[in-house]
Amino acid sequence: MSKGRYKGLVSYDGMFSLIPILLLTVFLLNSMQYMLYNSIEKVKEQEKFNMLVVIADYVVKNAGAYTESDGIYPNLMDQSKLSSNILGQQLGGEYKMTDLFIGLESESSIPNDERTCIYRIVAKHPNREVDKLFVCG
Repeated sequence: MSKGRYKGLVSYDGMFSLIPILLLTVFLLNSMQYMLYNSIEKVKEQEKFNMLVVIADYVVKNAGAYTESDGIYPNLMDQSKLSSNILGQQLGGEYKMTDLFIGLESESSIPNDERTCIYRIVAKHPNREVDKLFVCG
């Protein structure tokens, strides 16, 4: 008679010890999934920032720089190259950034939205005034 009495106790004990283990496993899996997606978003933002730095350096040293017959003058911006956003559309398509903005602070309105922006300090060509070149994407 005593054998039948304790059979259910062992199964209840196993069930109650299995529930916390399963809950802990589910919690750990959810935590790992959150950390994975969070790190993926951080990597995407870092890649975007790095691409903006590359584009800004290219514009300052080559694409937007003032050129004469004897060479290119880095950090001396040719306003005619930056007056319209054609350079931004051209480089944006090349680097797969659809909403790229390139412009000087004094000439154009800087986008006031959630885009990532960086700037470089440059000089404008005719009068050599110091200005900020913004690259936003």
